[in-house]
Amino acid sequence: MSDSTAIIRRAYQAFRDRDLGTLEEISDPEIEISSVTGILSGRDTPYVGIAALVSYIRDVSTIWDSIELVPEEFHELEQDRVLVFGRVRATRSGSEIDTPNAWLWTLREGLVVSVQVYAEPSTDARWLFKR
Repeated sequence: MSDSTAIIRRAYQAFRDRDLGTLEEISDPEIEISSVTGILSGRDTPYVGIAALVSYIRDVSTIWDSIELVPEEFHELEQDRVLVFGRVRATRSGSEIDTPNAWLWTLREGLVVSVQVYAEPSTDARWLFKR
């Protein structure tokens, strides 16, 4: 397992535990997160910066009754990018969601610079892996 994949696995665990300290530790000061949670919370721009991590975690707790990210496949790409395919299992207002998902992670010098969430991986993110 590469250093990048190990950091990303650590990020998934920190998200699962809502461990803001670890998320801050492994994130670049200008981290950018583009996510479905942001869209559902009314954001039209990504979460940016360490301070935005607090907003992101708060929005996760507000939008979702429960949410589990299940990474399954890790594909290392060029330029410190890792494409992860997996599933999101969540509940919201009594509705259950269990859907394929993909995340494109970009790292620089051992820190997460950006995370882009693809809720439709078959059409959004698979092309990144085929390059």
